[in-house]
Amino acid sequence: MRKRIVILAVLVALICLLAVSASAEKIIKLTFTGDCTLGSEELKRNQPTSFDTKVAEMGYDYFFKNFAEMFAEDDATIINFEGVLNNSRAGENTRKTYRFRGPTEFTQILTSVSIEAAGLANNHVSDYGNQGLDRTKNALEEAGIAWFRLTKYYLVEKDGVKVALFALDTSTYPNYAETIRAETIRIKSEGIANAVVLVYHGGNEYDPKHNANQNLVVQRMIDAGVDLIIMHHPHIVQGIGIRNNRYVCYSLGNFVFGGNCEIRNEMYRNTREVSSLYALVVRAELHFDDDGTYIGQQLFLYPAFISGDAPHNDYQPHLVTGEDAAIVFDHVQYDTAFQLPDFDEKLGCMVMPYIGVHDELTLETPTPTVRPTSRPRTTAKPTTKPTDAPTDQPTDVPTDQPTDQPSNPPADDPSNPPADNPPVDNPPADDPPADNPSTDNPPADNPPADNPSADNPPADNPPADNPPADNPPADNPPAEKPVENPQPDNPPAGGDE
Repeated sequence: MRKRIVILAVLVALICLLAVSASAEKIIKLTFTGDCTLGSEELKRNQPTSFDTKVAEMGYDYFFKNFAEMFAEDDATIINFEGVLNNSRAGENTRKTYRFRGPTEFTQILTSVSIEAAGLANNHVSDYGNQGLDRTKNALEEAGIAWFRLTKYYLVEKDGVKVALFALDTSTYPNYAETIRAETIRIKSEGIANAVVLVYHGGNEYDPKHNANQNLVVQRMIDAGVDLIIMHHPHIVQGIGIRNNRYVCYSLGNFVFGGNCEIRNEMYRNTREVSSLYALVVRAELHFDDDGTYIGQQLFLYPAFISGDAPHNDYQPHLVTGEDAAIVFDHVQYDTAFQLPDFDEKLGCMVMPYIGVHDELTLETPTPTVRPTSRPRTTAKPTTKPTDAPTDQPTDVPTDQPTDQPSNPPADDPSNPPADNPPVDNPPADDPPADNPSTDNPPADNPPADNPSADNPPADNPPADNPPADNPPADNPPAEKPVENPQPDNPPAGGDE
């Protein structure tokens, strides 16, 4: 009798264990960085301070080594690959002031750490025409690194849950926005993906606040079902937004950025001093229930400096804490409409509140703070990495849905959406960086068809005479056609970084 009772108790315990396991949440962890240029500006390639020279001196594993442990902890690490991998100057668009290129062997920089995918939608992927873009795609594929761009998405799968990632920029948005919106709806309804992430390249360079175009992208894409938006291009950090209980990161800044030999510091339109030294690395955790239904998300924001030798660029980003972290988050808070949580020194990151799909949010108004009067002159590289951030929800969560803070336009209010034709992303007429006094400013008219470039405003509807395919295949669609009808290359007076 006692034996039967023991067996029965064991069976009950197993059933309970299976029930708990069956109801457990599933989490996909994604890590995002800002702009990565693995190569040099063409006219600076052989200089002693160039990225190519640093590769020759330090080897491939130097550049991302401070993040090797962090990148290995997630389910996928995703970078924005801003430049070209090509072993020659073939196809070079000399109309552009800045052309970024590295040899194809530089893929070994990416494979030295756990980087799984690269977004290829930005204003430098066609610096060497379609030939350079195709060679970049081939080099990444040969190295085992996925790439995604326009209708070709990247799929992360774990425990039966799938997350699709799309990449767009301001030059491709007019022709592809409606297609990506439709694709988001389709792949979710057909069970191809349980959640969708958009990686978007746009905004004003060196503008401390995001603009109306970024707001428009957020409204249209999240309203179509996108669950998270990660942005870059301004070369500096911008704020955090929330729409429909989905997070938006308006700019992560630069990361391993071979395009500039020096850190760029400047006063933006006499409003605020900004610096390309500051960066964010974002760990996004997407939560799903047992049947794969998306139920919520949480972000962990890691502050970083892109160089340990500022004002020079040593091309080796590192995490920061203390006063250095405070100055990074001061710039993030400046463009955020709600009060950000305190930086957690122990974890080495800012833990954003978990947001469930049905949560009612109540946000705190930002607390006025005294900004640091000067930036750090030296930067110490950490010898250890923070532990993986916890997945439980912090107790003191701010919750209200904010209105996004544009640079000049009205707040992002769903009841008062911006006009269909938002203002152009106009970078300021800055002087070029000190390390690149190039004077070969490209003409603004009639660029080659393979050269998507400076930020032009996204249009709501793609031109009727050149629409992309409306019905891509159910599986991962093939790459787009070479000619994408890009917008004219209108860089600021100092050039287009």
